[in-house]
Amino acid sequence: MHIVIEGKVVTGFGIGAKYVSMPAYNIILTELIDEEPYPGTLNVEISKTYEELIKECNPSMIRSLIINGVERGGFYYWFGKISELPDEWVLIIRPHLSKHKPNVIEIISGRNLREELSLEDGKSLSIKIYCADSMPPQNT
Repeated sequence: MHIVIEGKVVTGFGIGAKYVSMPAYNIILTELIDEEPYPGTLNVEISKTYEELIKECNPSMIRSLIINGVERGGFYYWFGKISELPDEWVLIIRPHLSKHKPNVIEIISGRNLREELSLEDGKSLSIKIYCADSMPPQNT
């Protein structure tokens, strides 16, 4: 099962780059997207909260990690596709400890999506999100 949501690109806090680059998260994300993730995320403001999204489309989840004695937050995730790259899979996440408003999700890819697709703040995106109860689309 999948859903389609509309959103608009927004500027983040730069924290996604820090987490994507941490070795433990980098290994997990590389496994999920089957390539080295770009060290950053594309932030998208959607018309519903992540809690509403979770109720509508069941996510998978990575639990919090303990790194050097410090708890680092886990995240909910879905596989998906964005309108600008209909043939490429991306990872849509919502970190448990996010500082974003509840209606902001983050997209991870092996590329700098904002730069490569010339995505300015306010640019509309249509995102197809695959629920966890569907087959994971890895290697498709």
